[in-house]
Amino acid sequence: MWGVIAGVLAVISVVLLSGRGAGFLAGYSTASPSDRAHVNASKLARTMGGAILVCAAYAVAVALLVYAHVQGAVDRTTLFLTCGVGAIVPIAALCVAGYRANMGTCV
Repeated sequence: MWGVIAGVLAVISVVLLSGRGAGFLAGYSTASPSDRAHVNASKLARTMGGAILVCAAYAVAVALLVYAHVQGAVDRTTLFLTCGVGAIVPIAALCVAGYRANMGTCV
């Protein structure tokens, strides 16, 4: 399951990192045309693509840890602690990307 999530996130990330797909981002797609004129859509897409790439890497790491747990190499406590503490990284990446978008550094 985590592998599928990682794959979907990776595809979305590639699309956004290419500078396309800003219309799929919440906030940008619902903004008025006058508000969209003040935003560099390709830079916004690349910024969010980088954050989603971090989320995809986290999903891969979780998938590998779950696989190691199923094989008996990692106990449940280590799995939960590692995945829980590791969740800080993608959350922080999304927060930084959102901050950059809101503060106008994507203009």
